[in-house]
Amino acid sequence: MWLLLKSLSSVILIFAALHSVDAWSAACCARSAAAPFLILTDDEAQLSFGVSAVDAVAHVDPEGYLSSPAGRDFTSQFRADGAVLVSDRWQLGISAALVGRSINPSTNPDFNLGMGDTRLSFGYEVLPSWSYSVWRPQGFLFAVVSLPTGKSKYEKSDHLAGADVTGLGFYSAALGGILLKRWKNFDAFVIGEFHYSLPRTFGVGANSLAVTPGFGVSTGLGLGWSPNAGAFRLGFRLQPRVDQLPQERGVLSAPSPSGVGPHLIANCDTGFDLSYMLGSSQTLMVSYTDQTLLGHAVNTNLNRVIAFNFQHRWDR
Repeated sequence: MWLLLKSLSSVILIFAALHSVDAWSAACCARSAAAPFLILTDDEAQLSFGVSAVDAVAHVDPEGYLSSPAGRDFTSQFRADGAVLVSDRWQLGISAALVGRSINPSTNPDFNLGMGDTRLSFGYEVLPSWSYSVWRPQGFLFAVVSLPTGKSKYEKSDHLAGADVTGLGFYSAALGGILLKRWKNFDAFVIGEFHYSLPRTFGVGANSLAVTPGFGVSTGLGLGWSPNAGAFRLGFRLQPRVDQLPQERGVLSAPSPSGVGPHLIANCDTGFDLSYMLGSSQTLMVSYTDQTLLGHAVNTNLNRVIAFNFQHRWDR
């Protein structure tokens, strides 16, 4: 059973709303792990609060074989995202999270609440929607800088089961773009990005560990339907991601073996979204994401995520 968490209303990632919308239709497109928090409509600023519940239901080894996890690993995330225009086409955004992690909650509970990683985003509207077109999409370029404000699994843990791990632990940068198009009852988006995480050394002296995470890439495709161009929107999204498997090297040891099979981490999000507009400036959203349904996966845990989100927008 999943645990349902209370909060203000909810994301990210993810996930959570990536887009706000015009007053004539429900919210377009769920937030992607590959994208920043962007203003994609005619608003001056927007703020989003959310909560998500993540259940690690399986593990995939380097050869792609699926197995049940050794213990229950459940994560809750409380997120705040903000974005503001600095000119007609340039914008800035920030995303921060508080992460609660529970490992083996039914047997030997280990729980911790701590700061997650922080993301700063920069967006530019390269294809503005100044006039209506049946075919011409709206397009944005973006850059994202991730700061390791959460605790990494490579740092010394104060918990036996590692429940205080709340972040990835690396400085990283991403570049990407998104195209979206809205019609009366339907909408669609395509997104792509590549990212690079800087090497980092954890610990000191003989206990130090140098980790090189490397490059990664992700893409996404989403479709939405707003019955009668009303306040409700039903959405579907598919978002595969591939990363290099981090290489580890201790002071007195050679690089750690990556195991048999591809030296990659891969998974694919399959997402379903339901959103409702509360007037022209507020949106409620619930989303479900499952990594066990479609796509190829290696060297990773597979999660199921339920998220709730509340977003408020300010007109120009």
